[in-house]
Amino acid sequence: MKGTMKENFKKNLNVPNALTALRMLMIPLYLALFIKEMKYTALIVFLLASLTDLLDGMIARRYHLITDLGKLMDPLADKLMILTVMFSMVIGSQAISPVVPWVAVGILLGKELLMMIGGLLMLRHNIVVYSHMIGKIAHCLFIAGLTATFFHDWFSQTFVGWPMTPDLMLIWIAVACTLCAMVFYVADALRKLKAPAANA
Repeated sequence: MKGTMKENFKKNLNVPNALTALRMLMIPLYLALFIKEMKYTALIVFLLASLTDLLDGMIARRYHLITDLGKLMDPLADKLMILTVMFSMVIGSQAISPVVPWVAVGILLGKELLMMIGGLLMLRHNIVVYSHMIGKIAHCLFIAGLTATFFHDWFSQTFVGWPMTPDLMLIWIAVACTLCAMVFYVADALRKLKAPAANA
């Protein structure tokens, strides 16, 4: 038993997983900075976390360091970071005005919960449904949109008369893309569920 645990630890102890763990640790750091109203320092932490997301994926694929733990923790860290930043920009603080609408957060949170439930149901049938490219595009748009919300006051002063500032436009485009990703996910899941029945 000890040998198996040691082997699993060694197997998962690599640079991509270390970067994912670092990204998880950046979440409370971001919150602490945001609460202390260190707005732009918090933004730097968010951008660094996004950079680790890019790096761990590139390193894992290039050096064949993809592990089961990484497959689980990497998307979880991404989602938690995005949701944390979205919630902070919804609630705001004494020095930082709320920017992101609650509806956008509600849609994203609802989508993630549905995807999690769907993923668990698929696993019961030994079916794995992989993320679609549009989901990755949505993730990048959320990063861009949330980064832009830190400069919302400037956008508001520059784009006077616009029905919506560019930062919020990016957020809503990201929400639309993530809903499209869910549609692709559901369609793929249903297709894979029907495939065994068709072959029976």
